[in-house]
Amino acid sequence: MGIREELEGRFGDSFSDSLVERLSHTADMGFVPQLVWTGMKINIIPDYVVYPRNVEDLIDLVRIANKYNIPITPYGRGTNRYGNAIPADGGIVVDFSKLDKIQIDDVNKIAVIEAGATWKFVDIAAQAKGLQLRTFPSSYDSTVGGGVAGDALGVGSYQYGYICDNVAFVEMVNPKGELVRLEGKDLALVCGAEGTTGLIYRVGMRLRPFSPTESLVLSYDNFEQAYRGIGEFYRESIPAWHIQVRGPAISTYIAENFKASLAPEKWNMVVLYPSNVSSIVEPKLYKVAQNTGAKTFEGEWTGWWSFNHGVNAALRTKGLLIHQHGLIHYTKIKELVDGIQDNLGKLGDLTPDGGFDLDIDLERRETLLVNAFTQVSLTPTDKKILFELAKNTLMMEQYIKVGGSMLSVGIFVHKYAKNRLTAMGKVFQEMGVDRYEVMKKYKQEMDPNEIFNPGKVFEPTKRAKEVLDIVRKQNEAMRYRFGIGFAKRISPGGEIQGYKVTKKYLDVFTDYAIKCIDCAMCVTVCPQYRLIPQWPYAPKGMFDFTKGLISMFELYGRIDVPDSAIAEISGCHKCGLCDGVCPARIPISSMLIKLSSMVARKTPDETVTEIPIPEKYKDIISDDAEIGVWLGKYLAENPSTMFATLEMFKKLGLKVKVFGTSMDSGFNDYISGNGNELIEKIKKNSEHINVVELITVSPEDYKTFTEGYQEYSRLSGVNQTFEVVPLDLRLLKSMQIEGNEELNLHVACFSNTYADEILKRLREKGFKVRKVEGCSGATLEKNVGKRADMMAKALGERYGTLVTLCPLAAVKFRSVGVNAKTLVEFLAEKVGAGVKVEQKIVKIPDADKNAIINVLVQSLTESLKKRASVIADTVSFMSSGMDEYKKIIEPIVTEAIDEATPSVKNAIVSMASSKYTGNDPSEKALVLNQYYREFNSILMSLTLDTVVSSVVSEVKSKSVDEFSERDLGLVLLELLREKMERIRTNVVQ
Repeated sequence: MGIREELEGRFGDSFSDSLVERLSHTADMGFVPQLVWTGMKINIIPDYVVYPRNVEDLIDLVRIANKYNIPITPYGRGTNRYGNAIPADGGIVVDFSKLDKIQIDDVNKIAVIEAGATWKFVDIAAQAKGLQLRTFPSSYDSTVGGGVAGDALGVGSYQYGYICDNVAFVEMVNPKGELVRLEGKDLALVCGAEGTTGLIYRVGMRLRPFSPTESLVLSYDNFEQAYRGIGEFYRESIPAWHIQVRGPAISTYIAENFKASLAPEKWNMVVLYPSNVSSIVEPKLYKVAQNTGAKTFEGEWTGWWSFNHGVNAALRTKGLLIHQHGLIHYTKIKELVDGIQDNLGKLGDLTPDGGFDLDIDLERRETLLVNAFTQVSLTPTDKKILFELAKNTLMMEQYIKVGGSMLSVGIFVHKYAKNRLTAMGKVFQEMGVDRYEVMKKYKQEMDPNEIFNPGKVFEPTKRAKEVLDIVRKQNEAMRYRFGIGFAKRISPGGEIQGYKVTKKYLDVFTDYAIKCIDCAMCVTVCPQYRLIPQWPYAPKGMFDFTKGLISMFELYGRIDVPDSAIAEISGCHKCGLCDGVCPARIPISSMLIKLSSMVARKTPDETVTEIPIPEKYKDIISDDAEIGVWLGKYLAENPSTMFATLEMFKKLGLKVKVFGTSMDSGFNDYISGNGNELIEKIKKNSEHINVVELITVSPEDYKTFTEGYQEYSRLSGVNQTFEVVPLDLRLLKSMQIEGNEELNLHVACFSNTYADEILKRLREKGFKVRKVEGCSGATLEKNVGKRADMMAKALGERYGTLVTLCPLAAVKFRSVGVNAKTLVEFLAEKVGAGVKVEQKIVKIPDADKNAIINVLVQSLTESLKKRASVIADTVSFMSSGMDEYKKIIEPIVTEAIDEATPSVKNAIVSMASSKYTGNDPSEKALVLNQYYREFNSILMSLTLDTVVSSVVSEVKSKSVDEFSERDLGLVLLELLREKMERIRTNVVQ
């Protein structure tokens, strides 16, 4: 048994080595990916991802990591700026999303928190008990484990100090796999260690009594005044909770972008204090204002702009924002400003061409957390970006020159770790503890193989040594005689290749992914993430996946993105909640719809046979009826809903015209933007729909008829004259049904427009209805990805029995063991018209699935390798450009595909034939159709990298000319991806 098998066997669904999971853990709020894009070979891509659910999982994970000598990297929300949670040497990422339990001990005023819980939810839970957090990082949506591991400070630090000043205890799994409880001086082993000494399991965090927060703003005309104001605060000993000073450029950007209560183009000192001490604080504030020449006005702090990621979003208007934060004594702020101004330009002039601005937090021990921001003129995907990123090292060195330190160490500044952990770690200084030496000794004794978060805090000696290149290369970038600007001008630029290749797969989504600031606010509101707390199922993870693809290309020279991966990251409910909280104002749901449409466009239409209607329903069917019922192709998979529908019409005594299960409204064409195909279906269907009212059973068909047919009516030349009504609503309006039971009603994505009316009518009839949202993925993902199964299982675990508005969702729920039925079936049972249909299910054995994959890969590989000599004769034409070369070898690849695919078809037919139990032609059609469906699924999830690598190696062995193996691989991969439809057609038809 290898490590993969042992991890999967131990953690099951909480383990993954999928491309989507791995790449979605490769970015944080900093710019480590951009450094990889410039050529630094830091392996930020994990090999595996594990989501522990309890402390036993953590202990066993450490045991396995030690057994196989593989590194582990703890991951909370990935909102830091120093690569703390990003692997530096592959290995296992330990994502704490499922360890998020919170208990509030209101007697002792302590929150007992699992490491994956966010500060925001801890604060909410505490306030429900009349308490609240003392302090928390400015990334409110980051995790408690991450805050303790980084010994962060932020909101509330003026009164309460660092995060670790407020920690009562930490329970940690150490590198030996032992659960230890740390208190008092022993907290020096974990606070600020950034996960290098153990995995934090649980934290005891001290709380304070709840009090409403007041805010007053002191506005200054210049930095000198603001500096005097900071000094006055420390001299006057004002009992405020939090004090933040924002520079003129930052204040202006935030005021304009978020309507914040800040004076534009001024230095704004925002003072927060509990209302119960306002009588003490406010007179002192007015005195400070009078002494320092400040204007005062009432402020606020509850908007997103109050937190640090709001600043990042407001400032990231062009190119990449470089942000460095450090700790200094307040008397050194002028010296720091002078040093940065000498190199970056004027304070307060924040433009892509120069200048910088500050955002300053006052900490209680006369220490300032100074956030320095500078913009860059280059895009993050420009080859010259290293010269701009060098400004980061420049700013770091200025903090050190004035006797300060970095706030965090991460993978950047190992040489400053002692300075950060000792000189600026006053909480442990006061205890007489040299935190750096204690940590270092513990690390050497307990983790000699550098398994725990290698490359962070302590200078690596065995693993992740590539991170040592970061500061060296940035220093080199600054050593040009005429400075960074000159170096940029004389160096070759342009978009990096990884960006270009990734964009071919993900289109404009790539550009928006790069704009994401990784604040994790979208994660907090995402209903799908709450059901499946795994990173690819939140928008941040989807964007990080895209950045990870670029990194993967730059590290390995090639990427291969199957359609199933795109379906996986885009298959959410499209509720749009993330759009509303995104400070970068990315239209997230629109981008995900676009991605879904790209997959839908490649999903082939399936031929569905007509399910015959039994004789007993003939009396309700009439071709002359004014009411039509559109059963449609989606009911072919759920015949029980089809028969329940007919039973209900019989109960109502209605005559209807039936459009059977072989009919296709064109839904898949509509959502994928295949307008020409949809127009043809509109024309074809309109020849038959001569009714006044058309009743639809599936939400997909309802959406197509009400929206798609209207949008394309002019192009198709068909005017829709019939009214479209969803069956569920028609039945609730027409039938007298009394109910008093509780109902978990699953509202499918495409039923949103009429779901509220259904909820209202059900409640009027006495049902206690709970609205359940969460896309089953049944339409798009019935053949690809695993999100649909995971979502269905999660909904089933949470709600038990489900009643859904979508027939396809009901099938999906039942396929994973969830007790589910459609609302039509439920209502039919209520009025005594229920039906039971035995549905034959064809399950393809895993052995057959693997056999199809093997024969496909083998056939393609062999067929292409047979033509290796011919390809070798063409490689000299690569110098003409990749587009031209692609045209040259396209006929060779096409010929190879046509030769390879008959053997795949024969293998599938042979496997299917062995599953027939008789001579029933319908059974044969059902089995063969299921095998072809599985083949479609395989094509959409197949990675072709092994095929390409094998063929490139064969070409190299036969070529007499030198050529770029990477470029040949890219062209072959691109051609094979483009020819997927040809492969499918050759096999299925």
